[in-house]
Amino acid sequence: MEPVRAKPVTRRRELAVFAVPMVLLAIGANLGNALAPTLITDEPVLLLALAPRFRWLLLSSPKLDALPFYVIPLLRAFGVLSLYYAFGHKYGDASLRWMELRAGRRALRPVLWIERQFHRGRYLIVILFPGTLAALLAGADRMRYSSFILVAMASTTVRLVLIRTVADLFRGTLLDILDWVGDNQMWLTIASFVIVTGWVIWSQRGGLEPVASVEELAEELDVAAAEAADGDPS
Repeated sequence: MEPVRAKPVTRRRELAVFAVPMVLLAIGANLGNALAPTLITDEPVLLLALAPRFRWLLLSSPKLDALPFYVIPLLRAFGVLSLYYAFGHKYGDASLRWMELRAGRRALRPVLWIERQFHRGRYLIVILFPGTLAALLAGADRMRYSSFILVAMASTTVRLVLIRTVADLFRGTLLDILDWVGDNQMWLTIASFVIVTGWVIWSQRGGLEPVASVEELAEELDVAAAEAADGDPS
């Protein structure tokens, strides 16, 4: 019989510091996207706190002063990027293998390419892709946190300035769209719920899935740590 390989056991209490915020962020993003037709007209600040996607930033800009438009997404980005940086820094190679296992077939190739290029081009990668993937890679690569967060936040700020500028140029058109959304709020929200639910189901078939629970993340990280220790190729 083949000997049973003892797999490392991730401490659940330590992992909860990362898993709980990850779960809440995933739930909040899906909820924000599902309720977007209602929130974009009634509570745009809440929408940006939950799901600051490009389209919601663009549409909410005419309804918001500059301060909340910039501060809310930047605060959220700071928290999310710091969380994933700390996760990568603590779990190292195991976090990279976990990321690869979660990527699935459709997303694995670009994830592996970015991972291989990160050490020699990390500043450029953080500038171009200032998201959770770059944050996790920066932590695992032991990039200085101050350098990472400064570059990532600067890149995010530039993106927000560009979005705000475009929104100002097309303010009239965006306000017309918002009026139409407000007039059709109920049906658009129902349709949005259906689309988001379908996307979540589809993504679970091989795409980048959100973390569902502490226990699920712990089990996946145990497997990833075992494979990283054995030197399994990515």
